[in-house]
Amino acid sequence: MITKRTALKAAVAVGAVAIYSGVVPGIGAFAQASLRVRRSVNDMHLDDPDLETYRDFVGLMRNKPESEPVSWVGFANQHGDTNNFKYCPHGDWYFLPWHRAYVEMYENAARVLTNTPKFAMPYWNWTSLRQLPSAFTDKTYKGQPNPLFVPGRGDPPSMVRNPLTGPNALTDALVGPKVIASILKETVYEAFGTSRPVDYSVDPPQVQNNLDPKWVPMGGGNQGILESTPHNNVHNNIGGYMPQSNSPRDPIFMMHHGNIDRIWAHWTALGRKNSEDSLWRDMPFTDNYIAPDGKTYTKVVKDLQDIETLGYTYDDLPKPDNLQVSAAREQRLAALFGAETNIQPTRFKWTATASATASAHLSVPFTLGNAALESVTPSTNANSASRDVVAIISRIKISEDVRAIRVFVNLDSLDQNVPDSDPHYVTTLSFLKHNTSGGMHHMKLPSAIVDLTDTLRRLSLTEGPTNSDKITVQLLPVLAPGAPSGAVGEVAPASIEIALV
Repeated sequence: MITKRTALKAAVAVGAVAIYSGVVPGIGAFAQASLRVRRSVNDMHLDDPDLETYRDFVGLMRNKPESEPVSWVGFANQHGDTNNFKYCPHGDWYFLPWHRAYVEMYENAARVLTNTPKFAMPYWNWTSLRQLPSAFTDKTYKGQPNPLFVPGRGDPPSMVRNPLTGPNALTDALVGPKVIASILKETVYEAFGTSRPVDYSVDPPQVQNNLDPKWVPMGGGNQGILESTPHNNVHNNIGGYMPQSNSPRDPIFMMHHGNIDRIWAHWTALGRKNSEDSLWRDMPFTDNYIAPDGKTYTKVVKDLQDIETLGYTYDDLPKPDNLQVSAAREQRLAALFGAETNIQPTRFKWTATASATASAHLSVPFTLGNAALESVTPSTNANSASRDVVAIISRIKISEDVRAIRVFVNLDSLDQNVPDSDPHYVTTLSFLKHNTSGGMHHMKLPSAIVDLTDTLRRLSLTEGPTNSDKITVQLLPVLAPGAPSGAVGEVAPASIEIALV
């Protein structure tokens, strides 16, 4: 949709592009005397200035030739094309900073190309609003085609106004307040924002040991709850472009990743600390981003940690909560992710001998020993030296007919009818496709870290202390909506490991 307003702003912006310069693209034409405030799209009026600017920007970019770098498809291709991811990292610790710079690329381009220097990219808080904002589902706006509308969202493809219902619903188990609370209470960056990459193409597998850019999209790390649960499930449940490598072709992508970035900003505002490892801080994303004049530019992780330095903030950042940090726990977790530390976790490993299906879940029992179990699940002595228990589910093969994996512990009778409200439920994992033609068979096999501590302690309180020294990790595949009749829904991890941290 190209309106007179859009055309006029674009014409004025031609001159702005010429002076859009500086070490950091976007900090040349527009002095940042005050911070831009990113606000929730949830309650925005359709004619809110920031929403109007984003709509105009998307319309302008859609009308540019797809072969040009500064176009809707050109920008999206930096993330990934119709077949594979390009620069975008998933499954390693560059996931958050890379996407922060990617959203900033769109925000700064919109400021220049629409000549709206005060524009701040909105975000979609899907914890508060479980449906797509109406600005993205209305087919028209002011009598013209709506650039923010994408037909075919939903899986199977749907043209209804709000497809996030039924099997596509954004439930409490995926995006609810308890999920967000679990994310924000984590104090270790690699457990919060996914752990360092591992190269599984060599034998033995190699944990990252240098700043070669090949590590950025390598993957192989353990996805934390932020990436594997709300992030991935929102992508997959929306459908259309969103589960794929070319997901930025859907304008809702920026609203979704704006919220992911906001959660990271909340985490640091609460007083959590990002990794100080130079392998993370000093990594450059070399020429991964495109300025409005079509030139590529580089961002370095250490320059992406302070959002105020980048010129923006969020409308609801919290105050520090002074949460007590366990240095021993941090060292044990770091060791689990491949760092060299003085304190090691206690580890119990199962190597794959079976797989799960939608009709037959996988149950893996671990014998911890009574002393270890007591340290994990104290039920009466608040001063006892407790340890957290996490499961590392590694290198998971996932058939194309699987939408997600629900994780339980210690449930005697488990089937698809057990609700997420069951006290034995832990979380729901989901992963993105890395090849649209071959689905998850062609992706780098994902791994995830799952914190079992709260569930085990809840069971200790609700079912009473147990003398058993066993913890059983259970995986239950969830079939994708529209899966063919007779679909098996296979999930096969290479290994599952329990660690006491």
